[in-house]
Amino acid sequence: MASNCRLLLLAALLVSVFAAAAATSGGEYCYPSMGLPSRPLYGCREYVAQQTCGPRILGAPSAPIETLMERCCLEFSQIQQHCRCQAVRYLMGSRPERSSLMNLPGCPIEAQRDFARILPTPRQCNLVTDYNTRYCLDMDKFM
Repeated sequence: MASNCRLLLLAALLVSVFAAAAATSGGEYCYPSMGLPSRPLYGCREYVAQQTCGPRILGAPSAPIETLMERCCLEFSQIQQHCRCQAVRYLMGSRPERSSLMNLPGCPIEAQRDFARILPTPRQCNLVTDYNTRYCLDMDKFM
C-alpha cells in the first residue's frame, strides 16, 4: 500500500514537472520557422548595406533610407522580444557564407555585421530585446 502511494506521488510529481516545463518553454524557441521568420530580418539587408557603405552601394537606392529603416524596424518589431537578438545573429551569420547580409564589392560583410549589431539600439529601431535591454549581449557568440 505504501509502495503504491509513493509510486502515485512520484507519478504526480513527474507530471507536474513536465507540465511546468511545457508551460514555460512554449514559444521560447528562436529558430527560423520556429519562433522566427524563415529568413530573419531579411528585409534589413538593404538598410544595413546602405547605412554601412553609403546609399550608392547598390546603384540607385530602391527607397529613401528612412523608408528602408522603417521597413527594417517594422520587421524587427514583429519578432518576439526574446528572439530579437537571435534574429540579429541569423542576419549576421556565423561565417560570411552563412550570413544573410549582402555580399557586395566594396562593402565588407564585417562592416555590415558591426552595423547589424546596433539595430535594436535607441538610435536605430529602439526595441527591447532579451533581459529588457535595447541591445544584444554576446553578439560575438554566433549560433
